[in-house]
Amino acid sequence: MRFCRGTVMGRSAAGMAILLVLSACYDEDDQTLPSAVPGESVAAQSTHWLEVGDTRSPETFLSAESGLPAQTLAPLLGALSAHYRESPRMIANRVLQLWQEYPDTSLERMMTDLVPAQDAPEESLGPIAQQYRVLRAGGVGHADAVAAAMGQRE
Repeated sequence: MRFCRGTVMGRSAAGMAILLVLSACYDEDDQTLPSAVPGESVAAQSTHWLEVGDTRSPETFLSAESGLPAQTLAPLLGALSAHYRESPRMIANRVLQLWQEYPDTSLERMMTDLVPAQDAPEESLGPIAQQYRVLRAGGVGHADAVAAAMGQRE
């Protein structure tokens, strides 16, 4: 049997092209969905998400998931939304994910602590949430992880 190098290379190129096309199909707002943590199955890190087509408000969604009153969560979500580029829906998804992964910190505290200083430039919550996750997984406590992720500590 002969090995045809051109066919293998052609299939590889076609596969890469398909991956590039598919990667462009995601909604810009959702490109920051959580990435897999090495060694964890996707099912193990699964959380409930407020999907794009869901008609619930982000605070109603967070209330249903956490048991906290929506009236308590609305101003916290508003403060986060004033500082981060993501939509309130995506911010709700991110903070819920962090709280579910690290339930030793209340959801209210998590949200309060993730609000940057008033003079901070608008940025994305995605990298902050990811750095927080990495630090917490490494054994750092909540307060130090938030401070480091938000650039308040060296």
